[in-house]
Amino acid sequence: MRTLRLLFSPSGRLGRQSFVLAAIGVYAAGVASQWLTAPGIMMRGGIWLFAIVQVVLIWIWFSLHAKRLHDADRSAGIAGAAAILYLLAVALLLVLLGSLFGDLSAQAHDPNATSALTLILFIWIVAILSDAPGANFYWLGVLVLVAAALPIIFTVVVTLWAATRPSMEEQAM
Repeated sequence: MRTLRLLFSPSGRLGRQSFVLAAIGVYAAGVASQWLTAPGIMMRGGIWLFAIVQVVLIWIWFSLHAKRLHDADRSAGIAGAAAILYLLAVALLLVLLGSLFGDLSAQAHDPNATSALTLILFIWIVAILSDAPGANFYWLGVLVLVAAALPIIFTVVVTLWAATRPSMEEQAM
């Protein structure tokens, strides 16, 4: 029961050391959850298993950060903003995964089930490989990768910031 309260309740306080260990666990679980996007797993379970795991991990992340920031006598608003930004990034990823994979079982029987996004990616790769003048889309790829990484970078920065805030007891000394 105490573990559930630690993970799912944003109220209370959490010391630095406990926060760092819990945050490392959440980030490790987030990395491990990417396996749920493997085509074999998505064919059996669909995209919903990944979506549910991500929402639960985002809530746990927020709860841990809210507790840590309460311990540091700070508002949990920045943690909420980071969680919402990351949730929006996950929603975009789900839309992309849904358009790329769709119903994988139906695609196995219907060769015309590819999406417009797949076609755009194909044209982009061909243009890059052809090295035609004016077809230099490297900057677009870099821009897309940076934009995709911004929510992750922001959440890591918030975690580092929260981990370095002194608790109220340390501030009183």
